Amino acid sequence: MTDIQRFPCVQCGAVLEFAAGSHALKCPYCGAQQGIAPPIREIEERDLLATLANHAPPAMEPDNVVHCNSCAAEFVLPPHIESSSCPFCGSNVVVPAKPESRILPDGVMPFVVDERGMRERYREWIGSRFWAPNNLKSRALQKNEVKGIYVPYWTYDAFTTTAYTGQRGEDYIEQESYTDSQGNRQTRSVTKTRWYPASGTVQVPFDDVLVLGSTHVPTKYADAMNTWQLQHCVSYEPAYLSGFSAMRYDVDLTEGFEAAKRKMVPAIEQAIRYDIGGDRQMISWMETEYSNLTFKHLLLPIWSGAYRYNNRIWNFLVNGQTGEVRGEAPVSPWKVAIAVILGLIIIGTFLYLMDKS
Repeated sequence: MTDIQRFPCVQCGAVLEFAAGSHALKCPYCGAQQGIAPPIREIEERDLLATLANHAPPAMEPDNVVHCNSCAAEFVLPPHIESSSCPFCGSNVVVPAKPESRILPDGVMPFVVDERGMRERYREWIGSRFWAPNNLKSRALQKNEVKGIYVPYWTYDAFTTTAYTGQRGEDYIEQESYTDSQGNRQTRSVTKTRWYPASGTVQVPFDDVLVLGSTHVPTKYADAMNTWQLQHCVSYEPAYLSGFSAMRYDVDLTEGFEAAKRKMVPAIEQAIRYDIGGDRQMISWMETEYSNLTFKHLLLPIWSGAYRYNNRIWNFLVNGQTGEVRGEAPVSPWKVAIAVILGLIIIGTFLYLMDKS
């Protein structure tokens, strides 16, 4: 059984919650605030290869049987959940990490955007969707559930050395004769390419390649978030999790590094094309070696929500630091139909005028 970590209010005894946009805990009942001590250490990169050698991935973990210190109830949390609330008394709970089984977070990005700010950002985003139904803005955030979640991420640093072979294409112009539709001989300029073998080595450094560490978050939305300001992360402190849900990673360190390597490929290929030079480039083969490998395990803030529209659930995510919104919005069939009709009218008018002239 796991005893949960809680942060009681010194004035009324209720459980304090982290106040987004601050470095303090706030009581939701009496309003008392308690500051969070400034971090005692900076977030440091960890050696990837040494960690992989000394830290075996955990076996399939059982659910956590959690004991609530507020009401003495016992309940079960899945192994990927690090903080939640007691289903009996509603107290915020943080499950202490088990150092022997998991890589502990190195840092956390505290929530900056609170729930009110999140709803305002989402309303603005919905309002900017041209093809969305007109009544969606007023309905999207009514009676829907949103939840602030700390989501696990990995960041990877690497120095890459890539050997390659390929071809360099150099364009040249030739004059070509042809017969036009009237049967007359004409001349035109044609661009052609001469190809030459190319090979070499390129070196590309990478810093903080970000990889989602959970399979329980919509990947296509989370991966699309690109406004994180990771320099504002602070060293891990459980108090920042109070009042929010938090996930534990289920994408392990090795799987995360494989994903990071895939993310590095476009930049490496761009460096190869620049090294080949010429007007066009073809890459036939490439092999990359990785050195100076380090990583960090971070918890980043995301608001997750959903709403029902026309018998379908629409999901969205809001960056809890910057307010960036990612998601889908329904499309109004009436707007699409009107646009098609207007397009046909414009084309028909253009053809009519062309025929008249």
